[in-house]
Amino acid sequence: MINVKPALNSILNDFYQMIEIFPEFPKNLTAILKELDTLTSDKEALKSSCPRTINANCLTNLNALRTKLSKIRFLSFQLMSESNQSKSHYISNLSGQRLISEFDSEVEEVKGHLDNASFFLAAGVKNKKETYSIIKELDELNTILSIAVVEYVPFYYKEDFRHFFFNFVHPLQQQISKNNNFEFLNRNINSLNFSINLLNQTLTKKKKTPEGMAPFLTTIHNRWNSVIRYYF
Repeated sequence: MINVKPALNSILNDFYQMIEIFPEFPKNLTAILKELDTLTSDKEALKSSCPRTINANCLTNLNALRTKLSKIRFLSFQLMSESNQSKSHYISNLSGQRLISEFDSEVEEVKGHLDNASFFLAAGVKNKKETYSIIKELDELNTILSIAVVEYVPFYYKEDFRHFFFNFVHPLQQQISKNNNFEFLNRNINSLNFSINLLNQTLTKKKKTPEGMAPFLTTIHNRWNSVIRYYF
């Protein structure tokens, strides 16, 4: 907890700074991802106070989620505006823009569900909305945006970053940064080690290193080496 988690969080931050170097990568995209991460504790609190259906016991948790979704909605609107102004004609970027549009619609829909639930509870009207369905909708927001991240990577590097993102970055975000599931690290240290070494080798030896990324790759690799010394 003291030595490993800070190093892993630094690796994740380095990764997002590194990926923003790609010319067509929208800078506000990672800001939204970070805001989505802040929903984790609120979702857990919601499940704890209302394990089955939404009721007055979780009104405070519900309103906390509504407040954060309002901020995410604002950032999403900014991102949509920037995407509409982009003159890029890359197919991958168009795919990313479609995903961002889908994300924006989903945020608005989830926010609407929470607003309605909060309104009925405040009015003393019994609500039959299942907690599970709310959590599922919130989790889907993260899935859509995670896929969009990879779509903005240039075609030449897309599969390299797709593999690294979904086999290293995303699992660590979900299991370590959010849930402190260190058993996940114990079970998967070899596969994680393979993924990070594969990206480093590919971008430094097999392909031309994207401009500006060399320092980040070195830092990430050094941080990871400091982590695995606890396991090997």
